[in-house]
Amino acid sequence: MKEKSNYSSLSLHVFLRHEHQKILEAWGKLSKQKISAAYHLSDKQQQNRMPELLESIAISAEQVSSNHDSPKVPRKWPKHHAKQRRELGFTLEEITREYSLLRRVIFSHLSPHIEGLSDDEIAFLNEALDESVLEAVTYYISKTNHRLNSEKERLRVTLECIGDGVVCTEPDGIINYINPAAQTILGCSLDDAMGQQVNDIMVTLDKMTKERLKCAALCAIENGQMTHRGPDVLLKRADGILIPAEETAAPLRISSGELIGAVTTFRDISEISSLTQRLGYLSAHDALTGLPNRAMLVKRLYQSLAKAEVPQQNIAIFHIDIDQFKDTNYMLGRAAGDALLKKIGERLGSCITSPENACRAGNDEFTFFAEVEDKHAAAVICETIHNCIRRSFKIDSNVINLTASIGISMYPVDGEDPHQLLMQAETASKRAKAEGRNTGKFFTDLMTRDLEERHQLQIHLKQALSKGQLALNFQPQISLSSGKVKGAEALLRWEHPELGQVSPARFIPVAEQHGDLMIEIGDWVLSQACHQLRIWQNAGYPSLRISVNVSIVQLRRNHLVKHISDLLELYQLQPKWLQLEITESLLMTHIAGAIEQINALKGLGIEISVDDFGTGYSSLSYLQELPVDELKIDKRFLRDVTSNHEKKSIIKTIISLGENLGIRVLAEGVEDICTADFLKENGCECVQGFFYNKAVHPKIFEAQYLRQQ
Repeated sequence: MKEKSNYSSLSLHVFLRHEHQKILEAWGKLSKQKISAAYHLSDKQQQNRMPELLESIAISAEQVSSNHDSPKVPRKWPKHHAKQRRELGFTLEEITREYSLLRRVIFSHLSPHIEGLSDDEIAFLNEALDESVLEAVTYYISKTNHRLNSEKERLRVTLECIGDGVVCTEPDGIINYINPAAQTILGCSLDDAMGQQVNDIMVTLDKMTKERLKCAALCAIENGQMTHRGPDVLLKRADGILIPAEETAAPLRISSGELIGAVTTFRDISEISSLTQRLGYLSAHDALTGLPNRAMLVKRLYQSLAKAEVPQQNIAIFHIDIDQFKDTNYMLGRAAGDALLKKIGERLGSCITSPENACRAGNDEFTFFAEVEDKHAAAVICETIHNCIRRSFKIDSNVINLTASIGISMYPVDGEDPHQLLMQAETASKRAKAEGRNTGKFFTDLMTRDLEERHQLQIHLKQALSKGQLALNFQPQISLSSGKVKGAEALLRWEHPELGQVSPARFIPVAEQHGDLMIEIGDWVLSQACHQLRIWQNAGYPSLRISVNVSIVQLRRNHLVKHISDLLELYQLQPKWLQLEITESLLMTHIAGAIEQINALKGLGIEISVDDFGTGYSSLSYLQELPVDELKIDKRFLRDVTSNHEKKSIIKTIISLGENLGIRVLAEGVEDICTADFLKENGCECVQGFFYNKAVHPKIFEAQYLRQQ
């Protein structure tokens, strides 16, 4: 696909002046390749009067862009150019071919920017180039009148070689020449056209009204001036098919000034018209999903809001942010990510009533609006979208499970400006994502304030490492059979001088939204955990396993394996004493990409724990595919477990699953002796929770657990 124009609004004269040198250089190279007479010319001889010709076209084009009624097309410089070429021995065919190559180069450079030009500017450019050809041909012929017969033959050969149609007539409009290109475009034979009235062969219609127009050749003969038609005209072929076209005609005179007929050049612009329509479509739609783009959505939202004023109608704006799409894109590759986005777009279009009111707002974000009776109706639509996204997607051999964070703003409650409403819906989606994803939120005024607070929190967090505000605490993991500490989970703490103790639940999501910040913090946590383990081992304490939580942001970066390998070497640690905790939801969403990374970590000898086990609600086949060492029963299953038969069954099943697969089971969130006894009776190996201790400072952990053992 061609590169989109860098100009939001381009004028022809700006383009010609900006691309002036590139056009001349490309034309010069092409001319020397195609025209033997130009091969040995110096650059100065090669360009001759072409720079002046391009500048004169630019000057006139500036008049077109300012809606000048009668812009002058260049006449002087084509004559000078033809004179020099004739003196250098160029044939008429070679002179006209130069202009054909010039047209080719200009439109080649113009193609990526053509959507920025008006129809009048494109028409003028063709008209100016056409006249240049005619002026050069007329000059050449007038100077070689004594060789007219031979030059007519040369002209015939030349015109038969070019792609544009050419028709020549007598002063009364009778056709005396038609080149092969013209026959092809008009769908007629030489015998059909020769000797016929040009107005009968070149049937010209107004594109809008379909009314019959006098052809350009007759107009040029009657007015004695060049006549240009297009791109707002149609030519009717012999088979009745109408084609969009442009035609330019000029009177032919001999040196005495006597009129000897007219010459018309014309072309089929169907391809250009199709390209213009395609570019128009692309300017309003997303090329990947085919959905309208944001600009088109804003336009339609303006229109809907205007209609909704009387009577006042509620309109809900939905901003859909696909949860963790970037991770899927990283794991499976960009091609698979693009295919997934297309399927998401198709599915959204199929489950909302007005797909034309939807758009792809960003890489993994979609927006749409709908008329609703009230907020309850908007909530129903939100749930429909959630169900739509939750259904599994299949890309190649990968089954992908996704969720979405959806934000909703309401007109007229939240405002009346489309841009404001869209921004509010996006703000609400960010809140939904921050509060755990896979949910929907209506916009409230408090969200704007919270968004600013999150921004400030990000700024403080960037400074936290350098200012020594972050620290690791350790929560003991106890063996139920021996009562001794078997390991510890390293938990990050942030003590801010003004904000006080900042909860990880508050600052970790902020860090994850800014990948580099999460990487920096994650690397620091791993380094500090290894450093503390080395301190305890140097002190002669029995070795214990340290568990560290790993974010998806860390897992999707290739440097994680090397970073851990370097830390093990730096602190001279055996890999088995370091365990990484990865949430089950992460594994379920990114199983295809996670396998490679986790296997590489396991190759170092690192142990792998599945955190929040039991909350994935999906296939457990990954337990056979991945080298998992531990399952951590999510604390939600432990609440009221002694009185809840369903939770008892779930926990027993998990413990049994671990035994059968040879994977140890640890329960987190143990807060009372009854829960601990239940777990011990059913064979759970290890526990952690407030019943034993909260996460404490390394020195306190050392005093309470390591020295006693």
